[in-house]
Amino acid sequence: MEEGYLRYINQLDYSNYRRIVERYWKDVWNYAFFITKHYEWCDDIAQDVFFQAYKHLSTFRGQSTVKTWLLKITRNISFNYKKAAFFKKVTLIGLVAPNQTSPSAEEQFFKNDLSDQIWERVLHLKPVWREVLILDAAYQLSTKEIAHLLGIGEGAVKSRIHRARLKMSKMLKEEADYETE
Repeated sequence: MEEGYLRYINQLDYSNYRRIVERYWKDVWNYAFFITKHYEWCDDIAQDVFFQAYKHLSTFRGQSTVKTWLLKITRNISFNYKKAAFFKKVTLIGLVAPNQTSPSAEEQFFKNDLSDQIWERVLHLKPVWREVLILDAAYQLSTKEIAHLLGIGEGAVKSRIHRARLKMSKMLKEEADYETE
């Protein structure tokens, strides 16, 4: 069910809004994590995304899918979180005085989920390559959708995906060579 009707309405009733949140929450949360690499920010980012989407529902014109629209909002909010001085200070304080609490259920889940070697390596790529691989492989967006979301041309998307795959291949080959020595 794609929410194409959103482009024709100005208000969204609670049950339809809840359905959208339930359908896309995980995608938004995961994409926020891939951008920020901070578990503790992702719930707040996801809440902000759905708040902004609801608040600016009238700006949705149906030129992209609802998922692409939400991921674009997620991208913008995630980068804003990364840039915010407050979060930089919190991160630095966390490095100086480590948190002594046990990891949250979400953190444990995603640590286990990220045990897959390929995705762990993707997280080590530069953000420009990591992002296109995530959008391509994990979210299965088309080149056109990725270009729209990132605000770049389709040729640039194809180039970035190609370079990201080359980097991954090289990284995995080097690790395999190292393990065989």
